[in-house]
Amino acid sequence: MNPALIAGLSAVSGSIVGALGSGVATWVAQRHHDRREMLGRKIVSREALYSDFITEGARLMVDAESHNIPDLQKLIPIYGLLSRIRLSSSSSVLEKAEKVIKHILDTYPKPNITPEQIQSRALSGVDPLRDFSDICRVELESMQRQI
Repeated sequence: MNPALIAGLSAVSGSIVGALGSGVATWVAQRHHDRREMLGRKIVSREALYSDFITEGARLMVDAESHNIPDLQKLIPIYGLLSRIRLSSSSSVLEKAEKVIKHILDTYPKPNITPEQIQSRALSGVDPLRDFSDICRVELESMQRQI
């Protein structure tokens, strides 16, 4: 074979390999960036969902402790949030969310308590939303480790 031809083929092959390597590296980097960005958006979305559930759960817990009959219209938002949790969250988060709602519904028929008793329970650390909050934090931390 002609040495000039071998040198020419080597140069062209080297250029092709270099271009392919650069292209593949760019594609991998972009894919990784897109994945991180998507995961970041999911984390923000879940944080908002969990925060809304906690806010609504706390509001309904106070309502359940001060009323004996649930106003079904007041329960609609928390059931909507539960359905959104069902769509995107782990089964352990869903289980804790369902327990919160069950606790709220079980509290309505019990005797009403005074605002002072509500405050006393809150100060003593009685928190029916604690397990839900803890499992949500674990799930969010797990997602953040994937970034």
